[in-house]
Amino acid sequence: MQEQRLLEVWGDTVDGRHLLGSIGLGIGIAVPVFLVAQWGFGELTGGDALADSYALVAGLAACVLAAVIAANIFKPKRIVTIGENHASSREAAMDAIEDEIGPLGDPDELPAAVLREVKELGLYDDFVAQHRKNVARAEAGDKL
Repeated sequence: MQEQRLLEVWGDTVDGRHLLGSIGLGIGIAVPVFLVAQWGFGELTGGDALADSYALVAGLAACVLAAVIAANIFKPKRIVTIGENHASSREAAMDAIEDEIGPLGDPDELPAAVLREVKELGLYDDFVAQHRKNVARAEAGDKL
């Protein structure tokens, strides 16, 4: 398998060959469309500034067309995984929230609307576990 040469462009990772191909496709479509439109509109209107404006709009439309074609030819190289939850990562997130704003307290003491939303989001068990951990810490601190 041939090695991919990946580059970072505007915060995204791309294959250098595909980037050059996309640029070439954009130039190959947009420049001729612009030049033909400039000549055509110039012939129709006598070469005024309005003809240049219309040619520019045609060139921009060609750029969009080239981008759509390039996006269909050169598919993304990365896989984004959504929904992988690990109990330890959720617990670490709850700890980080408490470090920032303080103890969250008993989730059953939340207003009914908030409690319903917490349950709908699937976070109720995490809040209960965090509260139990805090209660256990407090009890262990009292015994010392």
